[in-house]
Amino acid sequence: MRHEQANARPFGGRRAEVWVTLAALLLFSLLLAVAQHGQLERRFREDLAIQGRIVADNASAAILFDAAKDAAEILSALNSAPAIEEAVLRNGAGRPLAQFKSDRGKAHWLHQWAGREELRLPVQAQREVVGELKLVASRAPIWSDLLRFVGSASGLLAAALLLASVVTRRLRATVSAAEERTLHLAHHDPLTDLPNRESFRLALDEAAAHCRSRPAALLFIDLDNFKQINDSHGHLAGDRVLRRVATVLRAQCRPQDVAARLAGDEFALLLSAPLDEARATQVAAALVEELPRPTGAELPIHVSIGVALMPLHADNASDVMRWADAAMYEAKRRGKDGFQLFSEAIGASLRERLALERDLRVALEHRGLHLAYQPQFDVEGRCCGLEALARWRHAERGLVAPADFISVAESSGLIVELSLSLLEVLAADLRQLETMGLVPPVVAVNLSSRQCRQPLHREQLLEALERLDLGPHRVEFELTEGTLFEDVEAPDSMVVQLQRRGYALAIDDFGTGYSSLAYLLRLRSQKLKIDRLFIHGMSSNSESRLLVASIIGVAHALGLRVVAEGVECSADWAELERLRCDLFQGFGLARPLEVGALAGLLGEQALGQRTRVSA
Repeated sequence: MRHEQANARPFGGRRAEVWVTLAALLLFSLLLAVAQHGQLERRFREDLAIQGRIVADNASAAILFDAAKDAAEILSALNSAPAIEEAVLRNGAGRPLAQFKSDRGKAHWLHQWAGREELRLPVQAQREVVGELKLVASRAPIWSDLLRFVGSASGLLAAALLLASVVTRRLRATVSAAEERTLHLAHHDPLTDLPNRESFRLALDEAAAHCRSRPAALLFIDLDNFKQINDSHGHLAGDRVLRRVATVLRAQCRPQDVAARLAGDEFALLLSAPLDEARATQVAAALVEELPRPTGAELPIHVSIGVALMPLHADNASDVMRWADAAMYEAKRRGKDGFQLFSEAIGASLRERLALERDLRVALEHRGLHLAYQPQFDVEGRCCGLEALARWRHAERGLVAPADFISVAESSGLIVELSLSLLEVLAADLRQLETMGLVPPVVAVNLSSRQCRQPLHREQLLEALERLDLGPHRVEFELTEGTLFEDVEAPDSMVVQLQRRGYALAIDDFGTGYSSLAYLLRLRSQKLKIDRLFIHGMSSNSESRLLVASIIGVAHALGLRVVAEGVECSADWAELERLRCDLFQGFGLARPLEVGALAGLLGEQALGQRTRVSA
């Protein structure tokens, strides 16, 4: 109905414009006719006066000599004046000397309707009046000329109106097409031509409003490996993948269903009634089966899908979107390339995560987080470095595991505020140690790629380092392999800006991510940390020893120092020494220490004591 009304208004508007144009044309023609009539009237009288004066001048001799034949011959010349119908030449006594009558056009309706004009002129001879000439002329030529003028003018105006109408119609069609295209782009994704987030939200609101009588289902779809496709094959390949996803989604849509691209590699599918749980899971299973299947030169796609039903799981757009998103993350957690129907357990987990996020915000606001420091030792047992580890002791939850609240901070965007807050704590701890006369080694700080994506966030981090006097002599940064997928060579990347300022970089958890050896060359780091997965029990595992030996060999060849994480027994320590590992870190050497305990360790080291791993 809204669409029909929208179309009716422009039609009514165009019809009104036509009437206004015709009225303007009629008024303009009328004004032209009035002006032309005045011109024709003036010219008619001027011509009649000139003709009469010529006849009067030629007839003066005929009147003086009373020559009726000559007078009649003179009047006969009026045959060439189509407007003159009658003429009478009288002598000085008023007696008619000659007459002229024309029969032209007397039967024509225009001559009868137009009326006549009478003119009397004196006939003079030697400046004396000797007679009179009377002329009677039809006004028909005035109206005949006026009608021809109006007809020609109207024809030209009509032709101009027709031409303008054609041009206007084409212009309207062009403008209308542009408006339709603009409206389409406002509600659709330009790459895939699917409805965009805003358009989908309207459809979801509509479905939620009627979900009690017409059940619906929301499928939240996320591509698992899209960033790797963009990094490895380029954005054009990524665009092809997104278009293929859109094609597959359209194939699953019935006329009442809606598929949309929400953002980046996130898609959604709204299934409308008739619908039940079986239909929703059937579509999700079909997508999980179809999307990863490469066709021709297309790249394989891996997806995680969350499914939420209305009104079973939620009866409003916000909740059903939240539940479908939570179910998608559960599918991703379970191994990707699958789908997950929302359940109460997932809802409880999401509510717990949201509660944890609220508590984390409060903790950051009140500076409720602190740092622990895990030492790194050389082969002599000297503490040569520290890794700063975030700690959060909750009033009710107790000690919250970093893996829990760091992931919440990253997904909620709190990671930037968290990092800046911990830099404040680090600066305060270092000042405390220095006031005790201790010289702490360089502290390694984990750098999240999420806190470096926006230029403003990068500027905030660099400003904090300068303000807190955390220079390269006090701090170095550890990057996980996931961070390596950023464009580390871009001039404004965080990696480049830190290196320009002299900060050392280390690759953390090496061997557990997706990095290639080429990243070691591109990153130009100073350290490489081997993940504990390869270190723990390596003394009794030949394969682990071979991998660790290879990593150490490559790192040394590139001029990197190697840190072994997860050292917990003397046998592993001894094997790492034999392989010429540079630094060692693990619970077998020292657990993460609060700043007070760290002061004790640094004080003992200042007295010449060494740490050695126990058996």
